Amino acid sequence: MTARATARTPADTTASTATVRAKVAPAAASDGAATKTPRVERPKHAGDTTQAQPSKAAPPQNPTHEKPVANESGAIAAAPARDIDVPLHQLVLDDANVRKVRSAGGVEELAALIDAQGLLHRLAVVALADGRFGVIAGGRRLLALHKLASYGRWSAARPVECRLYDNAQAVEISLAENSGREAMHPADEAEAFLARVEAGQSVAQIAVRFGVAPLTVERRLKLARLAPRFLAMYREGSIASDMLHALALTDNHKAQEAVWDGLPTYRRDAWTIRRLLTEGAATAESQLARFVGVETYEARGGKVRRDLFANDDSGRSGIYLEAPGLLRQLATEKLQAAAEEVRAEGWAWVEGLIDADRLALRAYGQQAPSERAPSDAEAGMLAALETERERLDAAYDQNEAKSLQFDGDGDDAYEAEEVRLSGLLSDLDDRIDAARASLRVWTPEQMGRCGAMLRIDSDGTLVVHRGLLRREPAHDGACGAGTEDGDGLVSKAERGSESGEAAEAGKRRAVFSEKLMRDLTAHRTAALQAALTQDVDVALATLVHRMVETVFDLYDRGNDIVRVTVRPTGDLALAEHASDYVHTPAAALLERAASDWGERLPRDPAATFRWLLSQERQTLLQLLAYCTARSIDAIQGRERRRNQSDAIAEALGLDMADWWTPSAANYLHNVSKAKAVEAVREASGIDCTKEVAAMKKSEAADYCAAKLEGTRWLPVPLRPLVAGTSRACEDAQAEQEKNDGGEEALNRAGPDGDPVSDAGRDQPDHEA
Repeated sequence: MTARATARTPADTTASTATVRAKVAPAAASDGAATKTPRVERPKHAGDTTQAQPSKAAPPQNPTHEKPVANESGAIAAAPARDIDVPLHQLVLDDANVRKVRSAGGVEELAALIDAQGLLHRLAVVALADGRFGVIAGGRRLLALHKLASYGRWSAARPVECRLYDNAQAVEISLAENSGREAMHPADEAEAFLARVEAGQSVAQIAVRFGVAPLTVERRLKLARLAPRFLAMYREGSIASDMLHALALTDNHKAQEAVWDGLPTYRRDAWTIRRLLTEGAATAESQLARFVGVETYEARGGKVRRDLFANDDSGRSGIYLEAPGLLRQLATEKLQAAAEEVRAEGWAWVEGLIDADRLALRAYGQQAPSERAPSDAEAGMLAALETERERLDAAYDQNEAKSLQFDGDGDDAYEAEEVRLSGLLSDLDDRIDAARASLRVWTPEQMGRCGAMLRIDSDGTLVVHRGLLRREPAHDGACGAGTEDGDGLVSKAERGSESGEAAEAGKRRAVFSEKLMRDLTAHRTAALQAALTQDVDVALATLVHRMVETVFDLYDRGNDIVRVTVRPTGDLALAEHASDYVHTPAAALLERAASDWGERLPRDPAATFRWLLSQERQTLLQLLAYCTARSIDAIQGRERRRNQSDAIAEALGLDMADWWTPSAANYLHNVSKAKAVEAVREASGIDCTKEVAAMKKSEAADYCAAKLEGTRWLPVPLRPLVAGTSRACEDAQAEQEKNDGGEEALNRAGPDGDPVSDAGRDQPDHEA
């Protein structure tokens, strides 16, 4: 067993301390009980002690009179390592410590661990010429010890367990300790925390003893209580941590496994798992929960499930109210109480609606309040406010004129004055508006024939609409005459503007030929249909969106029972435009779905409705997804502008590279050689202009197709189109048309480099 020599304090154990240091370097007087951790540069030579002040009592360098041992190469072997205790104030970070970057965030946690458990791993040190010891491995532990010393939890003179190494080994030992280290897997830590809880420790005790936040302990315990198969998968790396967090919403192992096993592989994601485990519950972010308040709901006995892994400063994310019936009851009670207060104002009628939004106001007429004459004091105040506003307006204009006159000189001062005046004007406008609002009143006559409606806004606030007139039934049918803007409706003027834009687009030079555009967008339509078939939620939202357009837009409801019209875009329509459609992944998926539903649905149309009534909800949703998907038609022959298909594609996470691969047949034969070269350059960074220039077009198409294989490259019509992209494409197109010379030359070059006639040339394409 290795003997330990102890260096306690310079005052009372000088001889002992000197004994420890004498074997490695000359000793020096103590530098005091400093608590900071300076980094010191080591001497250039192992025996260089010119900067140190050796103690007169220091024994010789080799008190045992042993001769240094040389190895086989003739070099002097390093002295063997040994354990020693060194007072904290004699330890400093050594320049030989290879770890230069340390996370400050973990020092507090490490200090708490050392305080609770003691120093589990000794520090690696070398002796310095000035009598101190340089820490070559364990820098974070040293920082944590100094932090404990600053808290009064560790004396600066208290010995620290160290391992003393020869100076020649400093860098090697430091590198060895800092290499090959692996943090504990969260699953292992979770089970370790659970073992401490089962041994009788509380969450707070564990947090203190291991220097972590109580929430961290609670999260680890949640993971530890998952079904064992999921922890095993986590260790194997076959399940993502966010999926585990979602599964941890319930401690019921059977429920966890039922949700997981019931999902196809492509639908296993955290959002879907969380939705299924909380189906039927209301979130704390919902309209009614905000209105009622989670505290009120819990006070009335409502059960709450909290997602410990939710990150939201608002304090509402990840909270699920499991008694939606009770929540609705509490909302109704609160709304009725507010309605009684409004009724006491004297209105002819008052309604409180839980599920109404601003569209509910369409059923009512609106009367404006009357305006009373201001008193002398009110009139004087309004006049003074208006005068002050005129003065501030003039000052604002004067400041703006000066800033233009002295352009670039003293801009900061002018901007600061502009900000100040803008703030004063804004505050003044609010005061004027409030003063004028105080003059608006409801007369008894108005209140006798009008009513008020109370509703809960989307953010949970109570909104009261006063002065509403109930319309006669005969006048209630036309809820939109095409002249009313806002509320998400599209006016006739807006539609006219869209038509104008479309007409203008028709005059511009086409980026792609109409045939190729229809080909590509037909493939995109098939991919949208196939993806939508597999996503019930997006399909439902898509159908509801179309119904909302029909119900709330500019249509006359008439006598139709159901106004939704489905116009399927079938395989024949897709194959008419999409080259080689039958061999695409989308066609295969849609064919399987059509075959499956064809076998399940009854042959007799009269029996279809009865069959649907007998099916489970999930079956109906899956069938709805398929039917909605087959109604998608995003085929177009001109430049693609952003439309609803882009929003659906984004919701589905559609990547056309999964559904379409560029080939000579479906793309390269239909574009110029320059566009084919451009595609290869975009996909691989390789410029094959010289190789392609001497080829015939068919050869060039096959050559570029081989280069594009496996690159997942997509032409512009198949790429995601975000808002504003279309305009950017137009600008890029205009710029490119100014520089067509190089492309024209390449397109016109024949197999021998000679120009060819326009008759034998493909329509040029200019991809933005």
